Amino acid sequence: MSATAPARGMRVGGALLRYRVLAIVTGVMLVLLVFVAMPLRYLADMHGPVAVIGTAHGFLFMVYLVTALDLGVRRRWPLLRLGLVMIAGTIPFASFVAERRVTREVRSASP
Repeated sequence: MSATAPARGMRVGGALLRYRVLAIVTGVMLVLLVFVAMPLRYLADMHGPVAVIGTAHGFLFMVYLVTALDLGVRRRWPLLRLGLVMIAGTIPFASFVAERRVTREVRSASP
C-alpha cells in the first residue's frame, strides 16, 4: 500500500460525507416542497411556504449538484451514472435511494 492511498481515501471520505449530507437535506426539502408547501399553496392559498422552501431547495440543489459532481469525479463514474445521481435530487425520495446506493458502493470499494 502506498503512502498516498490513505490521503486519497480520506478525500473520497470527505466528498462522500458532503454528498450524503446534501442528498438528505435536499431530499427533505423537496419532500416538504412537494407534499406540504405545494398543497398549502393550492388548497389554502398560502404562497409563503412555497417561496421559502422552494428557494431553499433550489439553492441546496445547486450545492448538491456540486457535491455529487465532486464525488463522481473522484470516483471516476461514467457520465450516465453521474447524471442519474444528480437528477435524483429532483424526484421526491430518489435522493434517499441514490444516497444509500452510492454510500454502499463507495464503502465497499474502500480498502
